[in-house]
Parts: sequence; structure tokens; C-alpha cells
Amino acid sequence: MISFELSEEQEIARSAAAGLARSTLAPAARAADEAAQIPSSTLVDAWALGIVQAVADPAFRTMEQPTVLNALVLEELAAGDAAVATAIAASVGFAKAVAEQGSDRQRDELLPSFMSDSPQLAAVVELDAALPDNTAARTSITRTANGFRLEGSATMVPVAKQCRYLLALVKCDGRDEALIVPLDTAGVRVSKIEGTLGLRGLDWASVAFDGVTIPTSMRLGETAGANVQRIRDASRIALCAMLSGLSRAVFDFALPYTKTRIVHGEAIARKQTIAFKLADMHVAIDAMRWMGLKAAAELDGNPDAARSARLAQLYASDSAMRIADEGVQVFGGHGFVRDLPLEMWYRNARSLSVLDSLVGA
Repeated sequence: MISFELSEEQEIARSAAAGLARSTLAPAARAADEAAQIPSSTLVDAWALGIVQAVADPAFRTMEQPTVLNALVLEELAAGDAAVATAIAASVGFAKAVAEQGSDRQRDELLPSFMSDSPQLAAVVELDAALPDNTAARTSITRTANGFRLEGSATMVPVAKQCRYLLALVKCDGRDEALIVPLDTAGVRVSKIEGTLGLRGLDWASVAFDGVTIPTSMRLGETAGANVQRIRDASRIALCAMLSGLSRAVFDFALPYTKTRIVHGEAIARKQTIAFKLADMHVAIDAMRWMGLKAAAELDGNPDAARSARLAQLYASDSAMRIADEGVQVFGGHGFVRDLPLEMWYRNARSLSVLDSLVGA
């Protein structure tokens, strides 16, 4: 028998994240979007939830269903501000990959800084060597006697200017590899990207690799290598969770409005067209949440959950865009103005829906 009842630990973590989202993240989201920068105090508050520290701390590596717990927390954070949720998820993805698949030396050297009280940000990015030669984001990965050599660039990396490390997922000689790239490595250049569509608080940047040498000691797992698909699966589960939270924010904002907006003597919530829209939104949010949690539970019990994670992400990406669009339409012309958060949520939904291996759960 399948049970979706949360454990006491999961409910406590979810409730704490929901409280932070309501009290701190949601009220500050618009200002962060306008400034294209998450305030450091907001990041500190989100970091204080301990989701990254729990992943990095050896004492917590035996906790039950860590991916499920992370997904629950990320959904709540995204309901407050999807940009903050993405920044935290990116560090979770890096720390989780090192904790689960790094060598003993890599865990000992890299994870202690992620257990501090101050935010220590990192990111996960997929470097695509299969793009056309004239594509700016194309990368070249070659194996050397002592490791790997990177040429090219990664675009749209979240909080890259504040990150210490980048976990680059690459394909070399037909094999998936995960390379740990300290961003102070010679040949790495981080350049701010201006004028992005959504998740503007993430301070997006491009990262260029000019003949960067990555020693074998910085290959995740060193001689053992890593299960890169597991990292991708965790990323997709995190994105599904955040899309669920963002969609829930749209629904929770739209529903009360439809009950008080009177047109032709009747609340629009009583009009069949609007009522059906709201019902479809509610069903889709529940479906994307449970698809994500099913994939998370599967990943917690198996080396990978490729099919479930990909299906959950695809469904959540499509559904979140539809829900964001419906939310704007429910409010009519008011949905397009900055006085209300609908247009920001629409932009954030579009940005989240096109991400892939940038974050992890």
C-alpha cells in the first residue's frame, strides 16, 4: 500500500520552509526581481533552514528519504520566491552529489564549508559538446594525462558570481563525467548577464573556460567516477518541486480574487469557464507534486530514477506555464502590471521550465 503521509521530520521541515516563504521570501520577491539581486539577508534566512547543511553533514547521510524532504522544502520556498529556491537548490545539488558520490578526500575537503552558518553557494551545469560549432555555449572536453581540459562556455549559470564551485556535467570519450571546477581556477571567467526574462534575482552569469585544466583529483568520485544520471535525476526532481510551489502561489492568489470579483452581478468564480480553469489548475498542481514526490522516493531507493524524474519535470514544466498563463488571464489587464505578482510569476515559470541540470534535490 502506498502512503503519502509525511513523517514528523518531513512535516517539521516543510512547515518551517512554508513559514519563511510567507513571512520573508514572498514580501521581498518583487524588490529582488526589480533589483536583479537577492538580498544577502534573505539568502542567510533561507540558508538557516539547514537543508544544505543536512546534505553535507555526515551525521545526516543516513536520514530517511532525503530527496523527498528536499523536494518538500524546495516547493515551499518556491511558493515564496522561486529565485531563492533555485539558489538554495543549486547548492543542495552540488553538496548532494559530493556527499553521495565524492571520494573520501573530496567529501573531507569540500563539504565542511557547506555546513557553516553563512551561505556557501555552488551550481550544477551541463556542458553540451554536441551543439553546432558556431554556438557560443558549445564546449570541448578532452582527456589529458593528468585529467581533463575544458574549452568553451556555460550560459545562464545561477548566482555564478557568488559561487565557489561549479559541478560540470560533461561527456568525454562517450562517457558521462562530473567535474568539480573551483571558480578561481586559472582560465575561468565569470561574466554577468544583463536583462534576463525571469528569476532575475539569481544574478545570472556566463562562465567561460579558456583551456581550463581539471585534474583527476577533481573528477567526482576520482578513479571510481560518478553516476551522472543520478545527478540529473535529482536536478529534475528539484525543478518539479519548485514548479509545483510556484504554481501553487499562482492558484492561491487567483482563487480568492475570483470569489470577490463581481461581473454582471455575479462572482466570476461562479462562471463555468473560470470554475473549470480553477479546477484544472488544482488538479495539475496535485499531479505535479505527487509525480515529483514519487520520483524522489524512487531515487532515494535506487541508484537512479531517470524515467520518473524526466516525466515529472516535463509534466511540471508544461503545467506550470499553463497555470501561470491562466493566472494572468483570470486577472485580465491587471495580470500584466507590476503592481501584482502575476507577470513576475509568469516570467519565473517560463525560466524554470527551460532549465534542466542547473540544480539538484
